[in-house]
Amino acid sequence: MSFYAVIVTYERKSFNTIWHFNGFKLIARKGEMSMKKIRSLTALFLSCLLLAGCGGQKDNAESTWRGIQAGMDDLSAITDRTEYYDIVIDQEPLFQWEQEGEDSPLSIEYAGFVNMQFYQGEPVQLWRKPNFGSVGELLSWDIVLYRHDGNRETVLQGISSAYGHHGYLDQEGNFYWWKNSGTTEHSNGTTENTDTSLKKYSPSGELLFERQYGYGYDFSTIRQTADGRIYLIVRNKEWGGEGSRRLAELDPETGLITEHTAVKMVTTAMDSQYLGVWGDKLATLKAQVMSGNEVTAIDMTDGTEACILSLKGTSYVPPDGFSIQDLRILEDESVEILWSSGNGSKSLRERLWMEKVERTPIVLRARNTEGWLTDQVNSFNRQSETYHVVVEDCGLGNDVEDFARLTSVQLASGKGPDIIYSSLMKDYMPGLMEKGALEDLRPYMERSGIREEDYFPFTFGTWKNGDGIYGVSPASPVLAGYCMDSTFLGSTQEPDIETLIDALLSSQEKAVFLKGYDSQELLELFLAGTDTLWGMVDWEKRSCDFSGNLFAQILEAAKRYGDREDTEAVSCLAKQRSFADIFDFDDAAERKNKGTVICGTLFDDGCHVAVTSYSALAVNVNSPHKEGAWEFISFLLGETAQSASSGIPASRSAFGSWVEKQKARVAGGKSLHKLHTKKLPDGSRVITGETIYTEADITDEIIAEFRETLEDARPYPLRTVPILDIIRDEAADYFSGSKSAGEAARLVTNRVQTYLDEGR
Repeated sequence: MSFYAVIVTYERKSFNTIWHFNGFKLIARKGEMSMKKIRSLTALFLSCLLLAGCGGQKDNAESTWRGIQAGMDDLSAITDRTEYYDIVIDQEPLFQWEQEGEDSPLSIEYAGFVNMQFYQGEPVQLWRKPNFGSVGELLSWDIVLYRHDGNRETVLQGISSAYGHHGYLDQEGNFYWWKNSGTTEHSNGTTENTDTSLKKYSPSGELLFERQYGYGYDFSTIRQTADGRIYLIVRNKEWGGEGSRRLAELDPETGLITEHTAVKMVTTAMDSQYLGVWGDKLATLKAQVMSGNEVTAIDMTDGTEACILSLKGTSYVPPDGFSIQDLRILEDESVEILWSSGNGSKSLRERLWMEKVERTPIVLRARNTEGWLTDQVNSFNRQSETYHVVVEDCGLGNDVEDFARLTSVQLASGKGPDIIYSSLMKDYMPGLMEKGALEDLRPYMERSGIREEDYFPFTFGTWKNGDGIYGVSPASPVLAGYCMDSTFLGSTQEPDIETLIDALLSSQEKAVFLKGYDSQELLELFLAGTDTLWGMVDWEKRSCDFSGNLFAQILEAAKRYGDREDTEAVSCLAKQRSFADIFDFDDAAERKNKGTVICGTLFDDGCHVAVTSYSALAVNVNSPHKEGAWEFISFLLGETAQSASSGIPASRSAFGSWVEKQKARVAGGKSLHKLHTKKLPDGSRVITGETIYTEADITDEIIAEFRETLEDARPYPLRTVPILDIIRDEAADYFSGSKSAGEAARLVTNRVQTYLDEGR
């Protein structure tokens, strides 16, 4: 079972609300259930901890690669590719309105943007223009159509001013004008629910019908296919869960709606879906957080859906600051998308298609690259004349462990991707480095003039072996730290391992140590930071002994305080510290005020924040394009890419500009609202609270302590990874009750000693 934390934030100033979903990233915590792993020469080392999915398929000889898709049975279709395709983007700015200007709809008082759509083969914008009475009251709206060649025409005059939010012009010139349900608060304190309603006007302005659909029965999109049929996406609050978003057909004569239950729509709050057309078929763009984006075509005769273009595993990044207005699939199966800013002042048309990569391909094998990394891949590909980075990203839908295994087999045989991303291969990396499968990057750094001192230690410190540097973490480190109530420990001093374990075993409180950490994961948490496993391993003598009292006590504490599925609602002794941004950071003053003390991560010399190798990049020693791989990595370390990161940058100089971005979020009276959510048994989430941050919450003292934390963050020891795996495996029987602590310690000692002997 994997545990995920979702941070939902928004910024508020007057009536404007901006939502941030942490880049739509789900952050997998370190403690995820691993499987028993088999070490061999071909597998190199360890199985992958992170359980998610990936996909992709290679089409028949008549088709080109469409992108990595979910639901693949044969993942070798990705890993065995020798020809590479990527998205080609043809982008054209369209309507660019200024606030001032004789022809600009923005210069008309109270005018409003209705939509942007394809109309009779070309992109147009629809705006509403107000008509006022003699005393300044709003009487009605005119609907004005703007063409991208500068021409405009009034398509309807004097339609109801009670509407004005949503509209669609069908290909015959009929106008659908609708208002979704809402609640009105009256001055006397009463409230009134208003139903969703739809009006249809003919091109001459005649009202053809008006229909009410009830409260909470809302429309998000209306589209017309070439055969004249009208489809829409319907949301109904009463459906909830899987039924919250459905496809339906609208009778253009009566307004009657018929649901198409056979066509599955994306349903989660963070995912979205947009309708377009492809002749008589519907086109749809699914934007899904964990499985990427894809354009599909729906055959409305039988409801079957076919992928036309998968954007997962490509360098495509949607234009920032724009929302989708319309899309269509052209005869050559390229995709056109209309984008617009929220107020319609800026817009563009994109045409997307797959094309064979002609420049030297640099293959980046990874998972969960959405966000800054994919954006930088796109930027690099636009400016490089020699290389083109191809992303083979594993998303939701397949077995990521199998994807990692196939990659390890390739690397063992001298093949595989040019660049390895540790989100995919995290637990393989110590073995890869030990077997000499990774390129030492220090000589490349020296030739490029890249100095360690210009970056935070986590940048080059995660995968070091002697003087060699075998991995680079270019941004957004995953940091781990923990704190707990100082009264539980009986001290405000950071504990060592003996103090922490004694406090846990002395307490009779029914509790878990960390929410979401079962006994195996908690055991690893107690051991992960120590290079000698608290003196139980002697690396010089290549010997070990786990029969002592401390290991038995650690086992007992992990068993007693592990979080299990059958655990009743009990207190949580410790909590993870947050380093996602500077606002969540619990500085010394806050810890003193709350009476908490840092209790981990525990290293041999005390408590430190740990940094994982989740986002590090390494180069395959057998890559034929190592110079190109380094050129991309050095591009990520450059000031332009570092300054573009919304997360914590690796560059010390870029940290200053990152802090200024954080300050800007609460400058000028703005406030940052963070909603806390809880996952319910049915999989849905509810809001459990809210924290509000203002300018006062980001002081120079907090900034200095946050930076000091980054400077002090250190990686987990690498050489203990295979030993921790052995310990977890053997401790499982102790936690289940089938073996005693002594038996578990004896088996651990025997297996670890065998491992140490093999490494002599």
